Formats: sequence, structure tokens, C-alpha cells
Amino acid sequence: MLASPAKIFASTVLDKLWKRVTRGGNLVDLDDEARHQLRITAKKLRYAAEFFSPLCMGKAETKRHKRFITAMEGLQDQLGSLNDLATAPDMLSKLALSGVPGAGDLVSAADKARF
Repeated sequence: MLASPAKIFASTVLDKLWKRVTRGGNLVDLDDEARHQLRITAKKLRYAAEFFSPLCMGKAETKRHKRFITAMEGLQDQLGSLNDLATAPDMLSKLALSGVPGAGDLVSAADKARF
């Protein structure tokens, strides 16, 4: 059956990406660049998992796969929000909006604690 070798390949690829995501450590302790790299790796993992979804057979496997994709979407959203907070000051500066009243309220270090 061809699905079996494909499942082994998919498992190898997904395991490799998963290890790269999980070795990132505590999100709070990561600097902005490391967190951005983690975001990229998480995106690759999610897209790979979506690509291999036709290999999921049976209700339980399909349900587990959907839960994983949902969790990865949530992780990507959180990492994206943190990335927005990290890049916003530079963006405001480039757009010459740093001095505009209220611009500082858009981004603060305290906002990172929410994520």
C-alpha cells in the first residue's frame, strides 16, 4: 500500500519540524528574533501538516489532526501578535508617527505579558 511509505515520510518531516518548534524553550524567555524564527518554523509545521492531511485515515486520526491544526493556528496567532508588538515601534518611527499623541499607547512592553 502506497499510503504507508507516505505516512512514514510525513511522520519524519513533521517530527523534525515539531522538534524545532519545541526546542525553542519558554516563549517568554525568547528574544524577538528567536521568537520570529520560531514563528516561521511553526508556520512551516502547520502548512506541512495541512499538506499531509489526506494521509489521515479514520475518524479519530482526522479529529486529532484537526485539533493539531487548530492549536497551531492559535500558536501562530500568538506569535504573530508578539511579532507585531516587537516591530511596531520601528514601523511607527519609519512612518514618522512616533511623536504623534497616543502612538506610545499602541505598543508597550506590558502588552507582551498578555500573550
